[in-house]
Amino acid sequence: MYRSSGPLPSRANASLTTSGAAHSLAPAVDSQTKGKTMSDDKTPAPAGWYPDPNGGQRYWDGTRWLDFPGSGAVDGKKRRIRKKPLLIMLAVLLLAVGGGALTWKLNHDAQVAAQVAAAEEAAQREAERQAAEKAAQQQRDNAERASRARSVSEIESSVEQMANKHIDNGMFDGPVIEVTCSPVNGGSTDNLTETTTVFECFVATEDNGDGTMSGYKYHATMNWTTGSFTYGFGAP
Repeated sequence: MYRSSGPLPSRANASLTTSGAAHSLAPAVDSQTKGKTMSDDKTPAPAGWYPDPNGGQRYWDGTRWLDFPGSGAVDGKKRRIRKKPLLIMLAVLLLAVGGGALTWKLNHDAQVAAQVAAAEEAAQREAERQAAEKAAQQQRDNAERASRARSVSEIESSVEQMANKHIDNGMFDGPVIEVTCSPVNGGSTDNLTETTTVFECFVATEDNGDGTMSGYKYHATMNWTTGSFTYGFGAP
């Protein structure tokens, strides 16, 4: 709602009254008539913005003062309104860039962690596989060595049977005290890479009483691949 805040302005300069407010001043207009004083001219000033005694601006519509905010305040408000969206857009842009960078870093870190975890899991599975394979191979090797030891016992038993036949046939005197067969030429039944082992077998028939025995030599050849062996009288 518009209201009048002072008397009608004239082209004469108005002066402040002791009881009137600052808004009672009417805009002053320069006198164009010679012989008249500014205070004698009662012609109203044209409508427009005029300085406020308080340092601002106020609007005169030609007959009265209108309660509009000063033009400087309006311009200032417009400028502030223009700046605010720009600041908001800048803040949103910064947040978007920062949020995008953070999201990328989090995704990158998650991918790296997943790759590291997968590599560690694969390495663990490979280590477990190798350990299981090694244990299985060790079991197979132990079983093979035990089998070869039983085969040596079979060779010794077969040589003893042959020696007893030789005693029965009068080739030499008995009895057979013991028979031992040992690999020759540095061979070993524990060396599983050997596919063939040659044995020298000693058939003891007499105890010499000094910790030694006398007897006769036999020989045997074991084929570990086929599990078969041959044997006979005499040194290998």
